[in-house]
Amino acid sequence: MAPDRSGWTPHPSERRDFWNRIRAFPSEVVRWRKRFLKELLETPGRFTLTSGLPSEQLTERLDSGISHLREVARILAELYGSPDLGNKKDPTDELVYILLARHTREGAYQTAFESLKRRFPTWDQMLDAPRDEVERLVYSGGLSGKKTLALYSALGKLRETFGSCTLEPARDWSDERLEAFLCELPEIQRKSAYCVMMYAFGRLVFPADTHVGRVLSRIGPYRELGLSLDGLDHKKLQRELADLIPPNLRYSLHVNLVEHGRTVCRSPKPLCGTCEIRNLCQYYRKAESERAMAAESPTVMDLFAGGGGLSEGFSRAGFKTLAAVEMDEMAARTYRLNHPGVPDERVIEQDIRTLATGDLKRLAGKSLDVLAGAPPCQGFSSVGFRSKKSLLGYRPQDDDRNHLYETMVEAALVLRPKLFLMENVPGMKSAKREDHSFLDTAARLLEQKGTYQTEVWRLNASAFGVPQDRIRMFLVASRLKVMPLVPTADYQDTRSQHLDHDALPPVGLSEAIFDLPERAAGEGKSTEGWSTPHALTDPRFRRYLTKFGILRASRLLYQHTVRYHNPNDLELYAMLRPGEDSIHALERHGRSDLMRYRRDVFDDKYARLRGDRPCKTIVAHLAKDGNGYIHPTQVRSISLREAARVQSFHDGYIFCGSPSEQWVQLGNAVPPVLAEAIARSFRRALERS
Repeated sequence: MAPDRSGWTPHPSERRDFWNRIRAFPSEVVRWRKRFLKELLETPGRFTLTSGLPSEQLTERLDSGISHLREVARILAELYGSPDLGNKKDPTDELVYILLARHTREGAYQTAFESLKRRFPTWDQMLDAPRDEVERLVYSGGLSGKKTLALYSALGKLRETFGSCTLEPARDWSDERLEAFLCELPEIQRKSAYCVMMYAFGRLVFPADTHVGRVLSRIGPYRELGLSLDGLDHKKLQRELADLIPPNLRYSLHVNLVEHGRTVCRSPKPLCGTCEIRNLCQYYRKAESERAMAAESPTVMDLFAGGGGLSEGFSRAGFKTLAAVEMDEMAARTYRLNHPGVPDERVIEQDIRTLATGDLKRLAGKSLDVLAGAPPCQGFSSVGFRSKKSLLGYRPQDDDRNHLYETMVEAALVLRPKLFLMENVPGMKSAKREDHSFLDTAARLLEQKGTYQTEVWRLNASAFGVPQDRIRMFLVASRLKVMPLVPTADYQDTRSQHLDHDALPPVGLSEAIFDLPERAAGEGKSTEGWSTPHALTDPRFRRYLTKFGILRASRLLYQHTVRYHNPNDLELYAMLRPGEDSIHALERHGRSDLMRYRRDVFDDKYARLRGDRPCKTIVAHLAKDGNGYIHPTQVRSISLREAARVQSFHDGYIFCGSPSEQWVQLGNAVPPVLAEAIARSFRRALERS
């Protein structure tokens, strides 16, 4: 594949990844990475978090840092397009340009360069001209005497070495020889030499000017290795960064960091509020977590946090998340990325069953308002193993996942939060453990041992404005004098047998995704430039996309990616009308040859969604295929971004990992808009008490 705009040549299998373990390194990166890893092993003191780490763990942390930088480079390349900063392709022109630029504002040194070029057709002619004439020509840029002396000295060295004022004979030199020669010229240090080498010779070097150094210091690359760039002057920054950037990213990252530093990440007041990479930046994350932790807000702890849907809803309702526990690496990375207000060290990547009680208490603090969580539900799901129990002999009580709710109950009994919330699928209410359902057993434990009052809420996300039929059970417990009230449903519940004529019509799928660019099967990438083609005054935005903050002011679109579909599936997709499934294709067309699944078991394996109704439940199984989620008007399954909108995640919410991992995180998530409605009810209960 061709390199993307950042310069990285993506492996076909990684096109839809985001901040994932890199599976295939380009050849130039392979060699550089090998040297980098060798240095880490031989000089562990360079980074503060490498001492004593086994080689495998060191490699994982290094690769995470490389992936982090790659995502930063991709985003910046989409934002700025690797602009022409005015540097010169001719190496001697670039040398003069760099000498004029030292300690000078951009417009002034560009004017001085153009004045010299107009006056002297060749640099040899300038070298032979009177110095006072040259000094007058460069006067507007300041430091004219010092710059004139440097120009004559540098050009004189070129004539002495090559017979004329040219650097062309050095094109075949090695990087080491070329750098050494340039650094011997007056006023040329490593950063300036690298500019000449990169812009004019096309060498894979990385100049770290003031903007580049400042932005990278704030971003904090390789933080998992303990690299700190804080407080380093520009010379030390250049030495430190020279070999830390993957070679293929060096050009685009340099020019785009310069542009980002000039326009957004300024000194001393960066525009973090409009920065597109702020969640990837340690400077912003540190400030945001300090602000959030200092806020006088009700508190919540999120167990089985997944990608963070529940926390997102509570955050929208004004809660402060004290900590989140999630054992899956990529889900925890997604959580951290999208929740900068939660300090990184408070996102615990660990099996909750192995977390010491003392650590849990330390994270919760003296008084916890809400303990919330969504234990794994696949064992209770009607589309999981339970749907095949007659074939597989599945018994819910024998599935370890079905007992993880006990950990949540035990945590509640230890931490004694004022309120408790546990989300799961309706099957937790029907699956039996001895004489009681799993959900009833959890409630009885809280009532008997924790002096809690409990209720079970059955909520459909579509009744709260989410464009999705998604029924979930919520076990609610309270130690307050009052119970939270069931949140008010403003929209019609499409699963209810009773039509509420006062309720708003449910939000349909098309209202959630109509403005996204068209895609064909296999199209899309994790990050791309985009602006909505519709004016926000279009009434289609109002009921959902703007009302619930799904749209974000951004020039980027994330993860509007569609999986590959084989020709047979595409032919079958095209036959189906919105609302139809596999049976309709057989009845109207008789194309059983296109069916890949047993019709007696999977009669709705292929299904086309209706745009005028809420989407059916987004499930983790979408990691396997999208045959049951065919786009209403386009011949393909829905994209990850479309499904994220259906789940009510805003457009800036990014899911980390491979496509399969992204789909699992998304399918397991509590819709943030539904979580927000619950959180507001909890907050009112806290205020009433």
